[in-house]
Amino acid sequence: MFGQKQDNELYLPVPPAAAFAALKSAVEQRFTLKSAEDFTMSCTFTSGMSAFTWGEKFSAQVVPVEGGATIKVSGVGKIGAQIQQNARTSKLTNQLFSDVTAALRPS
Repeated sequence: MFGQKQDNELYLPVPPAAAFAALKSAVEQRFTLKSAEDFTMSCTFTSGMSAFTWGEKFSAQVVPVEGGATIKVSGVGKIGAQIQQNARTSKLTNQLFSDVTAALRPS
């Protein structure tokens, strides 16, 4: 089915505050940050249009877990039923997770 919400998670072995800082930085580099809340470690952001979609809306939250943090991201197309929507939403989420991991990985 087209236009479904996608939920993805990434575990990171770092303190939640570090994960949230890296998340916000990665979002600001690749997306349009709409809101960020330090207390709940959550943010909302959007992507621009592509050749096949009208863009995407995302929400993300860093959740403290034993030994680190989990970033939970939900994404959905701004307009449903676009043929390439699910693939693009997944690609953008994976790019975000790669950016966050790269920023936090010890050198």
